[in-house]
Amino acid sequence: MSTKSNEANLPVDLAASTRQGVLIKETEGVEFKFVLKPQKSNMRSQHHHPYHTLKEWHAGQREKRKNARWVPYSLRWEGGASVRIIPQIFLSGIVAALICGVSQYMGGQLSMHSPILFPIFGFIVGLAITFRMQSSYSRWWEGRIQWDKLSADSRSFARTIWLHVPLPKPAENTDDIPDKIEVIRCVHALAVALKHHLRGERDCGECSDLERLLAHLPNYNYTATNHPLTLTLHLSSVVERYRLLSPGVLDTQVLTHLLTHVDGFTSVISACERLLRTPIPLGYNIAISRIVWIFVFALPSQLWGELAWWTVAVTIITAYALFALAEVGLEIENPWGEGPNDLDLDRYCNLLRLDLDDILAHPQDSSCNKAYLTTRSNRALVNVEDSNMTID
Repeated sequence: MSTKSNEANLPVDLAASTRQGVLIKETEGVEFKFVLKPQKSNMRSQHHHPYHTLKEWHAGQREKRKNARWVPYSLRWEGGASVRIIPQIFLSGIVAALICGVSQYMGGQLSMHSPILFPIFGFIVGLAITFRMQSSYSRWWEGRIQWDKLSADSRSFARTIWLHVPLPKPAENTDDIPDKIEVIRCVHALAVALKHHLRGERDCGECSDLERLLAHLPNYNYTATNHPLTLTLHLSSVVERYRLLSPGVLDTQVLTHLLTHVDGFTSVISACERLLRTPIPLGYNIAISRIVWIFVFALPSQLWGELAWWTVAVTIITAYALFALAEVGLEIENPWGEGPNDLDLDRYCNLLRLDLDDILAHPQDSSCNKAYLTTRSNRALVNVEDSNMTID
């Protein structure tokens, strides 16, 4: 196996061993050698940079906002679906020119003296486009909600593992106790695996970043077709190993919280797969597309009597507006792609990794936390004993 990634994204204990470009891992007597080659970033978002901490990320975003050149939305080309609707616009203009030419040749006998159908049929087209946009945006926003739930469950699971699971005693056999750092890395690997799973990248060879994150897991099934589900099984086995520790070592409430978060991971995976595998019914898309085309083709005969050859320009502008809205609705129907209007899953995974790194940087020893709480630099805002203030 080979991975193509930057050292900045590697786990801390693996980063030092990969500076020479080679990572050696031994599992059950078998030695695996990973050759790491530098790879150029193929990230589409302006937020993608190999920051090491959240502080660096926020500083970089502030600097980018200061130096960013603002361009009005009306002048932006990327994200407007203009390229994909160029054939429809050209066809609308050609049909409009043909109808205008025939109308002029026949003395206006084919044109309507009053555009009666324009407001009636335009209302129907407006309803169809509105339904298409609302349905697609609701799916897009549902995908964002589910990914936010994944981030919240990941942070809570990592916090519970890091602070509420007791550290092993020196006399205990640590081979049977899961390493906390590896468990938290598995949470990040779950988010990356879900990103590739939703994009249809089911083979580890297609997602080098996931392959690197799974390198520390012993006996992992690399041939699995649903890596997010496989990682939830791994997390469940970790919780079960914590449960089998000596009685009274792990609090029952902590165990319940861990299982609840694992159930939350499974629910998020199922909800995201539901959005992926349940598109808007085909009949709606066909009906809306036909309604728009009928309106565009019928528009020149209604406008010829009033606008003459200006009808072609008005038809082209109207066709652009209708087809652009319909195309954007079709694009955001599946929010898991890599287009400019899709959810930025690469950015979300990178930010989650920085959050988990901050959790790992927090001291686990309760004595360190007590020392911080009692330090003079952590004074209360109000001295309750000496203050006469009342709080409503």
